[in-house]
Amino acid sequence: MQALFESLPKEFVSNAQFYDYKTPVTETLDKVKKHGAVIVMRNKEYYGIVDDRSLFRTRTLKPLSFSKKFPVGKFATKLPILDSETSLGRLIGYFHDFSAKALPYQEGKRITGMVKRDVVVSVILSMHMLSKARVADVMSAPLVTVASDSNMAQVIDAMERNRIARVVVVNSNSGIAGLISQRDIAERFSKPQERLPEKKSYVFSPANVSVASIMRTSVYTIGSGRPAEEAARKMLENKVSSLVVTQGAKPVGIVSIRDVIESAAASTAKSQSRVIISGLDDYTRDYEQGVRDAANRLVAKIDRFEGSDVDYVSINVARHRERNYEMHARLALRGRGVIFAHASGYTLDSALSDLLDGIYKRARSRKEGFVNNRRLAERRYEE
Repeated sequence: MQALFESLPKEFVSNAQFYDYKTPVTETLDKVKKHGAVIVMRNKEYYGIVDDRSLFRTRTLKPLSFSKKFPVGKFATKLPILDSETSLGRLIGYFHDFSAKALPYQEGKRITGMVKRDVVVSVILSMHMLSKARVADVMSAPLVTVASDSNMAQVIDAMERNRIARVVVVNSNSGIAGLISQRDIAERFSKPQERLPEKKSYVFSPANVSVASIMRTSVYTIGSGRPAEEAARKMLENKVSSLVVTQGAKPVGIVSIRDVIESAAASTAKSQSRVIISGLDDYTRDYEQGVRDAANRLVAKIDRFEGSDVDYVSINVARHRERNYEMHARLALRGRGVIFAHASGYTLDSALSDLLDGIYKRARSRKEGFVNNRRLAERRYEE
């Protein structure tokens, strides 16, 4: 697609809010909420980007309150810098590789603004990169839910355990009652002393906060059979980052802006390979072929499942001081949504082995559900 080689237009660049590394993080929270992200500078040099997800990931919300002692720079992630030479294809690739909400834009030697994630979705729509896809092709599944009578400690545990950004709240009939995202939690709990004026005798804890008091009840939904482009437009029009996917009245998955960007990135890379690897640095790049070979073997095994046809598998590799390696994978089954898994370990091999094993087990479970549903339908037909 020739348009992917066109340069990034300057009108895609938005104004940005800049903060010094030492600025207390509490002074930046409102701007992060308003702009989606802020840019951090240190000694007048670009240091990184802070958004609500980086705040959540760094702290895991334990304890929940932010302290004025925390400089905003502690939450910054150094992401690539865009400029007028960046192609639209590379723009989509950057947002996919780094799961970014915004990236800094540089003119000459000075950072002048940032490009937001919504712009990337608009580019994807204008190029009709998802014109052949349905929501079921790009949604993330299985869906992680919590009961409406749960508390916030259970929600946080579900998010951390599954490495997800949102959960769907369901009522006793498995219908949709609400939605809770990392951003909702960060906004509510960032200043609990101000937003939760409890009595002095009350011991504050996530276990004492009900899901119903936090969740958003105005949840946007879309049918699994609808066009993927319709989902992308609906998210842009309503200024939301995800939609709950339904079959009938039952929630079956989540489609997010991240899913849209990943599907577009995959469509440009699948001509070369169904395995898409991102996040490698100078240290881990030597292991790329080994990761690719192992992923290809996984794809071949899953392709043999009845009713399974792998569209692509995307693997992101990140190195961390605490866990050494953290890996995320998303495997797209044509017409059956996206399976996700994560793993961490002290060696790349151990993390990769756990990651691929998790994907395989979820794909096998999906296959068994497909076969059982088909057999049930056949029996009903025979009757």
